[in-house]
Amino acid sequence: MQPTKNVHVTPASTGDHGAYPAPLVSRNQYPAAFPAFNTAQLQALGPHARSQRYAPGEALFSVGERQFRFYVLKSGRIALIDRSATGDLRTLAIHEQAGEFIGDMANLAGNPARAGAVALGVTEVYEIDPEGLRRLLSENPALSDVILSGLIARQRILEDLEHFAGLRVIGSRFHYDTVRIREFLAKHRVLFTWTDTEEDPTTDGLLQRFGLQIEETPVLCWTGAALLRNPSNAALVDQLGLGQPVEAEPLHDLVIIGAGPVGLFAAVYAALEGLQTLLLDGLAPGGQAARSSKIENCLGFPIGVSGAALVESAALQARKFGARFAVPARVVGLAFGEHAGQGGGRPPIVVRLEGNEQLLTRAVLIATGAKYRKLSAEGCERFEGLGVHYAATKAEAQRYTGAEVAVVGAGHLAGQAAVFLSTHAQRVYLILRGSRLGQSMSRYLSRRIETSGNIEVLYRTKIRRTVGEGGHLNGIELEDDGHKQRRTLRVQAVFSLIGAVPHTAWLPSEIRTDQNGFIKTGRAVLEDRQGLARWPLKRQPFLLETSRPGVFAAGDVRAESMKRVPSAVAEGAIAVECIRQYLKAA
Repeated sequence: MQPTKNVHVTPASTGDHGAYPAPLVSRNQYPAAFPAFNTAQLQALGPHARSQRYAPGEALFSVGERQFRFYVLKSGRIALIDRSATGDLRTLAIHEQAGEFIGDMANLAGNPARAGAVALGVTEVYEIDPEGLRRLLSENPALSDVILSGLIARQRILEDLEHFAGLRVIGSRFHYDTVRIREFLAKHRVLFTWTDTEEDPTTDGLLQRFGLQIEETPVLCWTGAALLRNPSNAALVDQLGLGQPVEAEPLHDLVIIGAGPVGLFAAVYAALEGLQTLLLDGLAPGGQAARSSKIENCLGFPIGVSGAALVESAALQARKFGARFAVPARVVGLAFGEHAGQGGGRPPIVVRLEGNEQLLTRAVLIATGAKYRKLSAEGCERFEGLGVHYAATKAEAQRYTGAEVAVVGAGHLAGQAAVFLSTHAQRVYLILRGSRLGQSMSRYLSRRIETSGNIEVLYRTKIRRTVGEGGHLNGIELEDDGHKQRRTLRVQAVFSLIGAVPHTAWLPSEIRTDQNGFIKTGRAVLEDRQGLARWPLKRQPFLLETSRPGVFAAGDVRAESMKRVPSAVAEGAIAVECIRQYLKAA
């Protein structure tokens, strides 16, 4: 990997405020994306906002600006602007009705602005800083509903808007770091446009504009300025403002470790109950669920929902009710009884973070989930990210449109991946070690696979070797377990979704696990001789309580849990009820 280098950053020019092109999105087209506060709601903004006036052509904020403010229009007009790959100015939308607000999901997530905003004529606004916006959402349900419905509508429009550029990644599909950067941005729900230097005709012009050579890619740039050459993940967190600092509270009610479905839904319920809740994750909110192409067994989504959309909505809900996030923040251990209890109560639990930071909390929920096992076929490591993948998201599906691909695994997510990929790929091979479908996936899903015209199921088969040239995969060698016959498939990608390894290596010995590393909870703690010997209280552990009082576990990381998103939602709610009972008795 090349070392990270900063490239000069030039804020996008707002140009002549009188010569903006027609907006790509209008109120008539998308009324849900242009809600307006009424008079009473505007008055309710008072404690959270201050009035501000902008001159014609003056920028409210620029593309890439961190901690930019949220605005509500009093009078005047405001244009949201973007620039194309060739540098042409584009108007995304114009706000001109009093009471309309200017903002998007980036305001809540603490991410940089994805577009610029400029005053068209003398303009007056109510200005709300990020902390004020969080308080407003938490304290005023009526205003919160208006804001959130508008933000969700705008997010969907930006995701589907063909001409929105935003952050751009310039790099080859065959370059490992291009794949890494794209996957990182997708995990963090950062909207971006990808310029594939192998095929995109705008590549030469873009590189000339930024004074770059093809050898210097992958490069990140905003709509009008180069930003980073081949940045590391840490540099992406820093430069894009993705890091959210740990709240320096003296004592939290609940720290949730892991921001997958369990952690997110538990944060919603805990915050609703008034618990001071902090959610930690070493990567990004969502876990494996965020990489699921389509979840069809979630209550309330009859046609299914993508994992990314579900996770984004859950994170939005958690923030609405006051839960705090610190991402990325990697937990490396827990300690007990090292500090005196406050007010004479039980000593708090110490959560140790990478970098020697520590947090104190009254209760902990471990929701760190599990990850898929690595494919053990010969040569697969050199193709990871370049043909060997451990998730099947929209980005991968688009990348292999019209190609032949293979999915390895017999579980529900492997089946979902095969069905999803079949809508893009020419052919999908589903590779199973067993002799039939349906043992680890729903009958509904297995029937869809059996009736699909371009999914071929290969039973009693394993991958022995991966082959390729020019740095990318172009085939796999298979072996039939029954007859030991070998064959080669010319596929461009393999999606491995086999087995699960829990994220529990960091746990202290006080937290009992089974032989596979999954955490024991409830009655299972007392059935374990060592766990029973260590349990210090007269009462039995709560249903999702571990072998250490006050520490709970839920979701995929827990022994004997169902590995499904709907069960994760249920366990998140049950865990919070157990925690409430624990805190009440503490």
